[in-house]
Amino acid sequence: MRHSIKLCMSTLALVLCAIFALTVSVITPEVEAASEAPITETKTETNTYTESEDDSIALARAIAIDEAKSEAVSIVEELKVETVEETQAETQSQQSSSSEETTSSSSSSTSGSSTTQSSGGSYVAGATQAGYLLGIDNPDPNYTSYAIHLSDADRDLAERIVMGEAGSMGYTGMAIVAQCLRDAFVMGGHSDIATVISKYGYYGSTSIKPSQACKDAVNFIFDQGGAAVQHRTLVFYSTAYCQSSWHEAQDFVCQYGVVRFFDF
Repeated sequence: MRHSIKLCMSTLALVLCAIFALTVSVITPEVEAASEAPITETKTETNTYTESEDDSIALARAIAIDEAKSEAVSIVEELKVETVEETQAETQSQQSSSSEETTSSSSSSTSGSSTTQSSGGSYVAGATQAGYLLGIDNPDPNYTSYAIHLSDADRDLAERIVMGEAGSMGYTGMAIVAQCLRDAFVMGGHSDIATVISKYGYYGSTSIKPSQACKDAVNFIFDQGGAAVQHRTLVFYSTAYCQSSWHEAQDFVCQYGVVRFFDF
């Protein structure tokens, strides 16, 4: 009897424990689910809001950067245009000033100019000290430059050979080369530019279209009787391509850039 009662009590205890455990296992997930659901939702909403705010900030920054870049590019392009215009205006002003000085110098010396007759034509002295483009260490006080009338064919050939020989040297460099051509023309009493080119070994291309600066340089030397330096110049070579012992044995006049000029 006592054993039966103990067995029943044990059985009842086990049943009660099982019921309690079952109740707890059912209620606990519901409570946890109920308690976690708002948290998950809140986190989801919070994350969604944060990500949306970050996207807006990133987009605004990207737009601001693009606008700043566009503005910077626009400013740089404007500066480039202004720089090119200023350079062109300065070059034109210098050329105009040089031409005016040379014209004035030629006009003031007309009354005292000399004329030399040659098989190539008449050469009228034109350049004075004020008309020289480049100062040199050994000017020749007895040097006289001459204006030469060129035919259309000779002018075209002179411009093309000067462009081919010195197109990258600027106005002054081209004027010195044109002076070499003119001085050789006068010294040899030649009647055409082609003979000078052949005799003095000009190797520049004649297929390049002359620039306006080149035409102005030829005009200054041949038409106005101007001179780039106060010394006769006949031959030259570029040190960028070779070292010429033959040239160096001649009478050195000056160097402009990498080109050295000589007289005989």
